[in-house]
Amino acid sequence: MLRQGPEVAPAEPATALAIEEDEWDWQGAYDLAPAEPPRATSSALDRATVRGPLGPWPDEPEVPNEPAPPAETAEATDGEWTWQGHYELGAHPPASTSVQLPEEPRGTVEDAESHPPLAPRAAGAKREPEEAEPQRLDPWWPPQLLYPSRGVEGLAMVAAIGGAAWVMGTLVPEYCLAILADGELMGTPSMGRLIALISALPVLILSPLVMVYDLQYLARVLVASSEGEPLPPRPPDRNADGLLDGMGTWLLWIVLGAGVGLLPLATYRMTLTSSGGTWSPGVAAALGLAGLPYALMALMLTFLHDDDLAARPGAVFGAIARLGPSFLGLNLTIAALFALVGIAFAAALALRDRAFWAYIPASLACWLLAVWLSIVAMQTLGSYYAPRKSRLKWRRKRRRWGAG
Repeated sequence: MLRQGPEVAPAEPATALAIEEDEWDWQGAYDLAPAEPPRATSSALDRATVRGPLGPWPDEPEVPNEPAPPAETAEATDGEWTWQGHYELGAHPPASTSVQLPEEPRGTVEDAESHPPLAPRAAGAKREPEEAEPQRLDPWWPPQLLYPSRGVEGLAMVAAIGGAAWVMGTLVPEYCLAILADGELMGTPSMGRLIALISALPVLILSPLVMVYDLQYLARVLVASSEGEPLPPRPPDRNADGLLDGMGTWLLWIVLGAGVGLLPLATYRMTLTSSGGTWSPGVAAALGLAGLPYALMALMLTFLHDDDLAARPGAVFGAIARLGPSFLGLNLTIAALFALVGIAFAAALALRDRAFWAYIPASLACWLLAVWLSIVAMQTLGSYYAPRKSRLKWRRKRRRWGAG
């Protein structure tokens, strides 16, 4: 018999290949709140990868002593898909939030003395609403003679317009007269007239611009004072818009106001010219004073009314009758200012033949006074209208030039 060797255990059958897990035959349970996996580091990403059901992903073994990841923000934890918790139907009052007010500066003893504490209000007493302080208006009488000195703008306009008027109205004419006299003495009157014409040519070009600029500022003074502005307004722009804007209103007043108001004086002058009579200063002053109320009322209607053509004869006479004696007093005040300017120029001209070098600075003072009082006259007209604008109701919209 053959000797049999040791029995060899039969080989175990090979285990079946593990079926890869995929999304169709995977068995298990979904965890709706999985723990957050540790964040991958650069060293972990470089390691070998293991193939999963959806493809390879980095093998991320736990790294010992790795710092804890930062806490997620409120927006991430309370997201629409990651929110964890339960809803409560009962409404809770909002948590009170504390608002930190800015610290007030510490007061001083002087502040406490200048602002005494208010008296305590009685219990149960109603708190009255604070009333707005009414706007303080300048009275038209007596006229505010120091009105141009309230602001730098007024003083600058007096100096600029007065100085320019002095040069163009006194110095250049006196220079031209001296050249004409020298030409007569030298026996060359035609040469003297030519030089005088060349010297006066810049004045003939610039004097209308200075006059227009002055009229524009006077209109601003009238409108600003009618709105209750206590300070002189700013000057108009020194460009074409500043010179031409509003000149149509002045032209309307010259035709509708000054032309009609000075019609008696012009008629008197034409009568004397045709008949050869003697000019009477008293009669001329009386006729001019008689037409002054019409001219001033037309001026106010032209600049302070919404209608550009409001200065019609019927509206002018109606407004004069409505205002009554107070408007006549206003006319006497304006006439007194104009008379003061005329007296000053008459006194300066009286010095011309006796003391010529005293006449030159005196004429400068007269031109400055003329510009100063013209601004005061316009401010007086505006101050007269300001407290009566609600009664007259000439203007429905506010048009205002600010001071400064």
